[in-house]
Amino acid sequence: MTAHLAATSKLLGRSLNLMLKTATAVFACAAMGVALAPAEAQADTKFYVNPEYNQGFSGATSLGGTLNIDLGVESGPFYIQAGPALATGTGTADWGVAGKTGVSGKVSDHMNLYAEVSASKFEGSDVSYGLKVGSKYTF
Repeated sequence: MTAHLAATSKLLGRSLNLMLKTATAVFACAAMGVALAPAEAQADTKFYVNPEYNQGFSGATSLGGTLNIDLGVESGPFYIQAGPALATGTGTADWGVAGKTGVSGKVSDHMNLYAEVSASKFEGSDVSYGLKVGSKYTF
């Protein structure tokens, strides 16, 4: 029982440290971007929190999931967000870091295009990357 408590305490300490480092880095980058942006862009800048859970399946078999707790900044069509991530479903729960940045733009009264690049890193695994491009048509 004592070993379990020590391991849990160590995991929580690493998680809190990771969350604080990530939050500091995201907000430092965002603040620098806002400070260097023209006044009209600064007026359109919004900070946000984006908790998100993603679960993967192959047929009826779960491949695991990831809970992201991102802090971000959005200015006009651009956004950047990052934060701690908890991967679950593999028999263990692993903390890591994940983030993404993207842009969207209106191409007509009914259609917009978007692009997003993401990356995540968990202890004991390679960095994983993602790319998403698409469009949204409204009626």
